[in-house]
Amino acid sequence: MDYETLLVERSGAVVTVTLNRPAVLNAINKRMLDELTQLFGQLRADPSTRFVIFAAAGRAFSAGIDLSDSLSAASLPTNMRLGQLAGQEFMRTLENLEQVTFAAVNGVAVGAGLALTLACDFRVASQQASFAIPETNIGLFFTWGCTPRLTALVGPAKAKEMIMTCDRVSAAEALRIGLVNRVVAHDSLMEATHDMVERIARRGPLAVRMTKKLVNAAAAPGYGNLYLCEPELVERLFLSGQPAEGVQAFVEKREPDFDSEGD
Repeated sequence: MDYETLLVERSGAVVTVTLNRPAVLNAINKRMLDELTQLFGQLRADPSTRFVIFAAAGRAFSAGIDLSDSLSAASLPTNMRLGQLAGQEFMRTLENLEQVTFAAVNGVAVGAGLALTLACDFRVASQQASFAIPETNIGLFFTWGCTPRLTALVGPAKAKEMIMTCDRVSAAEALRIGLVNRVVAHDSLMEATHDMVERIARRGPLAVRMTKKLVNAAAAPGYGNLYLCEPELVERLFLSGQPAEGVQAFVEKREPDFDSEGD
């Protein structure tokens, strides 16, 4: 099928999915989420595809959620709670695809853009890539079940630092802390990603698929409790008024005044 926000190409057992909103740094809007979800459904019923590469058009992997589309100062807390349930399901569906998944990160991967990479099996980064989590700057925490996924990769102290400070992490630092698997020259990004695909493709397909499921199962304990409580916590945050102030400040290009909002 044709997509508005994605380019989907097949080459043998490999499907490459390119985020295609370069004019807005591939910010993720509702249309892109819907189209990715439709694609995941197709991949679930497609045993001929063994590998999926997520790439991006333009100079960024993804600037995160498109605030003009998905969040506003008028967002209802109940809608945000339901949105968290949808975000969690999006992450679980991507993470549990039977195909081996790769994120080829060519530039900034921010917020929900970083979330997409966390749900992939492997992350290959260009030397020009960087990673950031801006959520606390607008009064949120790292949602969609991403905090435990990040913690599992980089450890508790580094996860807290990334989320609490909103500092950008370079590709070299991302490799050092375990956030990415490889860092390569910018012009070699897709070649290096395909090289990893080819190395895995030479191994036993059933053993590879079972390994993915075993590792995912080993990392899963404790996630269930988070999935139950996280949407309620997000609703509570929006009832406080702080995210509404944070988003408004972002739109107005000023520092948010959290002290004037609820505690």
